Amino acid sequence: MNEVSSEINKNSNVTILDCTFRDGGYYNNWDFDPQLVRKYLIAMSGSGVDVVEIGFRSRSSNVFMGAFSYSTDDYLTYLNIPENLNIAVMVNASELLSQPDGGLSAVEEYFCDAALSPVSIVRIAIHSREIEKIKPIIIRLSSLGYKLTLNLMQVDLLTDAELAEASRELDSWGKIDVLYFADSLGNLAPESTDKIVNILKSTWNGEIGFHAHDNKGQALINCMTAVDAGVTWVDATIRGMGRGAGNVRIESLILELEHRELGFYNIHALYPLVVDDFAVLHKLYGWGPSFFYHLAAIEGIHPTYVQELLTSSRYSPDEILLALKYLSGVEAHSYSSNALGIALQGSEMNGKGNWCPKGWAKDNDVLIIGSGPSAERHMGAIIHYISNHPNLKVLCLNINHAVPQELVSAYVACNQSRILIESHSYSELNCPIILPLAEVPKGILHLLDNVNVLDYGLNVSTEQLEIYETGCILPSALAAGYAISVAIKAGGKRVLMAGFDGYTAGDSLQEEMLEVLEKIMESYENIPLIAVTPTTYPIAQRSIYEPVL
Repeated sequence: MNEVSSEINKNSNVTILDCTFRDGGYYNNWDFDPQLVRKYLIAMSGSGVDVVEIGFRSRSSNVFMGAFSYSTDDYLTYLNIPENLNIAVMVNASELLSQPDGGLSAVEEYFCDAALSPVSIVRIAIHSREIEKIKPIIIRLSSLGYKLTLNLMQVDLLTDAELAEASRELDSWGKIDVLYFADSLGNLAPESTDKIVNILKSTWNGEIGFHAHDNKGQALINCMTAVDAGVTWVDATIRGMGRGAGNVRIESLILELEHRELGFYNIHALYPLVVDDFAVLHKLYGWGPSFFYHLAAIEGIHPTYVQELLTSSRYSPDEILLALKYLSGVEAHSYSSNALGIALQGSEMNGKGNWCPKGWAKDNDVLIIGSGPSAERHMGAIIHYISNHPNLKVLCLNINHAVPQELVSAYVACNQSRILIESHSYSELNCPIILPLAEVPKGILHLLDNVNVLDYGLNVSTEQLEIYETGCILPSALAAGYAISVAIKAGGKRVLMAGFDGYTAGDSLQEEMLEVLEKIMESYENIPLIAVTPTTYPIAQRSIYEPVL
């Protein structure tokens, strides 16, 4: 095993690793209030918790992320961390391996000698297919003096033989101190947890760790089963705050360990965080086990899909259930930035449709109605404007019940998740719906049998933007960009936009929209984009109330 400069000061036979700021950061972009950070560190120091995994150590991103997405040495030094806390950070193997040299340059960029860093433990999150590729990185981190743990994700997708072979290979390196297995999809049961531990014990000679998720409400019993089977490191978070349904609650884990006389902690040090600070965060973000997370676990669906659906105010319980129903029939073990998109269809967008909107607007204006609050607030003025301009083409993004159907020339949808969720309502429309038919999940094509679909294709590419006869190429699958493309190809004189309020600065949707608008305005500057209700987007602005618009 790897020799480390200092040993973990255990208060029990089990090393508890609290990863609240790392796993909980999926809900607030790793942006925790500085006062809470200080209270948290003091509470952890006083509780007897062995290790704090303070956050990720990752590269810069194109959107705002809080300090614990990066967890730099400079920032951690500034925190004045109590001396009795062992600090860990996590890095994703996929991020390291995406570098041209296989990640060694990223190691040099991220990490100095362990003796000079507030961090003493580095954990790498990895899939089994990445094991051989990660070996040089493990060797380099070991040479820098860090205690190394490896988090093997989605172990339930491996056969017994594959799991044994993976752990045997890792053991042969002699560089990893703790081998974790993660219940990534939240679907492990106590008996499968016990089985995995025993497989690892037969092929791995070091300590074993367990990272539980609480999709089925079994995180605590799975943790205690793992401990009984021989696991010596267990992750936990305050009130279970973590990605998707969250993790085992550290307060419950400590109580259980003490009840079984397996450890000695000061639970009272955590009470203010549990009952006050994180109760507020829990109410705000709403993590925790639920029927939807349980269903996703049973069907092998990555919990982030559920998190995205639950944290959006757009979707009703019936719509969420419908989305999960169809996700269960495709490969949805991994999550992508396109949300439900590629996972739902299982194929890449081809950009080819069979409808050409050329001439559809006949040199008239096109009004696109978005879903921002300003559309509903100014709906009276919007209705009045449409009534006074009979040649106006009106496009409505997705199904917006605030817009009277009789005013709509066509509905527009292109994001696969929205198509999936709203498809059951398409038969009720009294006008066409414009969408890229190739992106409709095959399982719901029958729902479109009696729907007037105008099939305008879509392809997504960050490298180019093009609007052509039967489809378009856009930087992202945003309905707004897709609708603007239709309006331009339809020969619209002006594109008027209502209900495009915009998002807060740094929001990923704001950044996506800005990119689309910028590229459209650069390529089609002769066709004005004009917001007629309040907006934060950098486009021309008028008012729906103007006597002559």
